[in-house]
Amino acid sequence: MGEYVKRVLVTVLLIGLLFALWSTRSILVLAFASVVIAIAIAQPMRFLQKKGMKRDPAVTLSIIFSFLLITLLSLWIIPTLGKGVADLVKDVPAAAESAKTAYESFWANTPAVQSFLPEIPEANSQDPIDAESIREIFNWLVKSGMAIAPDLLGGLGMAAGILVNLGLVLFIAVFFLLEPHSYITALLYLIPPRKHPRAIQVIKTLGVTLTKWLNAQLFSVTVIVLLVYIILGVILRMPNAMVVALFAGFATFIPNIGAVLPIIPITIFTLAYADPSKILIYIPVYLAIQFTESNIITPQVVKAQLNIPAGYLMLFQLLITMALGALGLVLAVPILACLIVFVREVYSFDVLKLRNVKVHLEGKV
Repeated sequence: MGEYVKRVLVTVLLIGLLFALWSTRSILVLAFASVVIAIAIAQPMRFLQKKGMKRDPAVTLSIIFSFLLITLLSLWIIPTLGKGVADLVKDVPAAAESAKTAYESFWANTPAVQSFLPEIPEANSQDPIDAESIREIFNWLVKSGMAIAPDLLGGLGMAAGILVNLGLVLFIAVFFLLEPHSYITALLYLIPPRKHPRAIQVIKTLGVTLTKWLNAQLFSVTVIVLLVYIILGVILRMPNAMVVALFAGFATFIPNIGAVLPIIPITIFTLAYADPSKILIYIPVYLAIQFTESNIITPQVVKAQLNIPAGYLMLFQLLITMALGALGLVLAVPILACLIVFVREVYSFDVLKLRNVKVHLEGKV
């Protein structure tokens, strides 16, 4: 009876633990993001230490450099993109009038389309749109704006939440970087003393895995920035090519979706500062660059660094996005890499004793 009660209590405890982990999953993923950022900031710190600098000044310089880099890039990319949007909006009335005139000319010179396309008889590039039409358009925009105001406010609330979470993650990452040993020591109090050396080894292996992912990601960012800037900026003369290149580089942290996000600034800058017809060149060229980088260059590096099968990664991205949202999608690769390492080290090597054992498809060991 006592054994039965013990098993019931253990089962209830495990269910409660799983429920607690699921309820706090958003906090846990923020903590994981803080660890990743702390490891990223630690890279210049280790470089400075190799050059002979002591740890405390190296940590201080790494933190200052990282925050200055984030601030400068934000102050450059966001205002440039905003100015492009403003210039594009300023040119919308003239563009709309030209488009209306071109449509009327096409309609008048193409009898085949007159049966199913409407006519705009008042279109005239020399005459502005009359005041009554402007008033009607303005009233329609006001009514539409009032209708979508709650959604816009909700979007602003979401953006504010993202900024707050980002600030919190950076703040926690600094604490992780300042005193990493204290947090590892706290984890060891949950493990039997005879397992402490093995636990420290597993933690170090997880750290090495995250460092490899960051190196592979840095390589991917560097490649996409250089390719976009050289091909689109230097060769094809796309406006604000460096901003687009940096935007595309940072977007690579978002698997799959990040590949298409730079189309937005490409469209804005092309329509605002260049011949709009060139968008038919810029976007296909960018997609070709992205396809080459994400399907030929980077996968070889990621495979060499992490050895994650592509099929497993795509399935895991779908699952973790459903569970954790956008942040889970951004961190899908490092989370999966850490899960693979943890299962391999703890379950496969320690429980199943498969270390140094080669398993063949025929079932022979």
